[in-house]
Amino acid sequence: MNPPASTSFSFEWIFLVLGAAAVVGYVRMARTVERPSRGRAALFGLGVALVVFSLNSPLETIAVHYLLVIHLLQNVMIADWAPPLLILGLTPAMRTAVSRRGGRPFELATRPAVALPLWLAVWYGVHLPPFYDWALRTGWPLNLEHGLLILAGLLFWWPVFSDAPQHVSTAVRLAYLGIAFVGSAFLSLAYIFSARAFYAFYEHAPRLWGLSATKDQNLGGILMNGEQLIVFFAALSYFLLRLLSEEDEAQRALERP
Repeated sequence: MNPPASTSFSFEWIFLVLGAAAVVGYVRMARTVERPSRGRAALFGLGVALVVFSLNSPLETIAVHYLLVIHLLQNVMIADWAPPLLILGLTPAMRTAVSRRGGRPFELATRPAVALPLWLAVWYGVHLPPFYDWALRTGWPLNLEHGLLILAGLLFWWPVFSDAPQHVSTAVRLAYLGIAFVGSAFLSLAYIFSARAFYAFYEHAPRLWGLSATKDQNLGGILMNGEQLIVFFAALSYFLLRLLSEEDEAQRALERP
């Protein structure tokens, strides 16, 4: 059977439903917990839009029928871009309410010592060739793959941007982000420097834009590596400046009579 045209829309309906549910939940919290600023509401809306658009658009068609690079673009959109936006879109009171609702399991899952290895395990696990090829050939496991990436991304970024359910020092956040960046980089480097395609599905997929399966994979690695450089450099820079500011404030406090 011929694949659909690369410009046609494909859908993962579950994420349309979950996106709508997230918006409804946000509006409800805005009424009952704390009213967010327009900026926070826009960040949350952008996070939802990234998830919904990446998985319900021609990107989905190209990702599941043609090119690995677009599939990897989807994955970074839902795992690295959307979760920070969703969390930053919540007010401090909203984050506290979410933490209380999650209870002990949420408190445990968002500890840096748990969230980081969990995120790395999901990041590498869903990209293993046996799982990736199975998901692409079968169809429904793609929902599992994307759901795991979103969930792991939310748990990973939560201790970076939220002080609930536990406060994490700025120094620990810097170390956490640095370890995460180095630990996750090996996947993109493998894509960049490999001379053979890892995924049988994409080896036999119709080609677009003159990209061979190997070049498609190399380009996907470059995209993933470049994206992580930008995201993690921005986060590390922010927390480094914050740490320096905290140290200056502590020094001034010691010098006061």
